[in-house]
Amino acid sequence: MTAVVFEIEKFATHDGPGIRTVVFLKGCPLRCMWCHSPESWKPEMERYPDGTVIGREMTSDEVLAEVLRDKDFYDVSGGGLTLSGGEPLFRTAFSAELFAKAKGKGLSTALETSGYAPAAVIDQLSAVTDIWLYDIKGLDSARHRDQVKVDNAPILRNLRWLDAHGARIILRCPMIPGVNDFKENLAALGRLADELKCVERVDVEPYVPYGIDKARKLGLKVYEAPLPPMGYADEIVGKLSRLTGKPVRLG
Repeated sequence: MTAVVFEIEKFATHDGPGIRTVVFLKGCPLRCMWCHSPESWKPEMERYPDGTVIGREMTSDEVLAEVLRDKDFYDVSGGGLTLSGGEPLFRTAFSAELFAKAKGKGLSTALETSGYAPAAVIDQLSAVTDIWLYDIKGLDSARHRDQVKVDNAPILRNLRWLDAHGARIILRCPMIPGVNDFKENLAALGRLADELKCVERVDVEPYVPYGIDKARKLGLKVYEAPLPPMGYADEIVGKLSRLTGKPVRLG
């Protein structure tokens, strides 16, 4: 199988346990208004106006060979391979094949995902995924459709299915000032975390304006706002910690 990879990040420490290599795949069905990787939306290779190519097509064997270069670091730290995007569930066959091969080499696998996919996709990936880094962007369905352009019902349904089947889950919650950091959403996030027995912790992911310049170059529109004020992330962590019994940390 092949997929278009737009970045491979080495020695990552915030995308699952231990030292990891994160492989970012192009292609995403969501259109988050604050997205910091709008170059990942389309599944095919693209070019910026200056001619810079976005992404390269790689086989699962090519990706695995690159990941295995640092296997000694994974073995020592308890790390491994993380797939991100874009949305890796959008590349179901490739992601499943790569993870199966990675596990055959003794690697830990983590999937960073929005969870927006048919139930059959979640079932297929669950067999080869050790840790789910599961994004929850908001619990209000109307706001979710407005801000992300998809319904959150399948996302929540898939999350509950994984929980019922004993998956290891870390909730990852992007926090965007004035968009989804209001008290009702934080309270709903806290209740959701407490409902799910397999959620190990909640990671707060504060907004960063990485996507603005990239979106402009590609003729796309994303949320244009400055960095959150000093202390914003710690404030959100503190508020959410008081609303759930699960551990909350800065992601």
